[in-house]
Amino acid sequence: MQLDYTKAQQIIKNSTVLFTEEQLSQVIDTLAKNIDAEIAGELPVFLTVMNGGMMFAAELTKRLKNPITCDYIHASRYGDALYGASHITWYRQPKAEMIRGKLVYVIDDILDEGHTIAEIKRFLMNAGAKDCKVAVLVNKEIGREKPIYADHVGINAPNHFLFGFGMDIFEINRNLPQIYIYNNND
Repeated sequence: MQLDYTKAQQIIKNSTVLFTEEQLSQVIDTLAKNIDAEIAGELPVFLTVMNGGMMFAAELTKRLKNPITCDYIHASRYGDALYGASHITWYRQPKAEMIRGKLVYVIDDILDEGHTIAEIKRFLMNAGAKDCKVAVLVNKEIGREKPIYADHVGINAPNHFLFGFGMDIFEINRNLPQIYIYNNND
């Protein structure tokens, strides 16, 4: 869908803030403390799932006190659709030598149906990761079983279309510091 500035603003105006910037900051503070305690004595690799995970990963990793290595991974089921496709498209995988024998954290904005993150974890374990943990800002409560659950969850959210703080709507509004529920009433 091609949007202009007016339509992009209308989406925000017609949507509802679900989590404020302050709420998200407090949640990320808590996640960082928990993860920092967990990684003490390790030199883990933090892989940001692009593009959605970049805002959460930046906010989370700058709060960590222990040394880490950062890289990214890019796989998607969505493309420009609102709902996931049945297959994963890989855009970038990290080099095996970066993850072989390492504790790896997959950092993403949201655990929705879980298929993409499950495939990423499978790939990392098959590539020789010592262990693979998943940290997400948002766990969407979809009302059915998922193929994977996150080891670290910031907040649980209802099963609505969400955007902001890394999550896009029609490839826009990832940069918003809040998380919104999209009210498709136009």
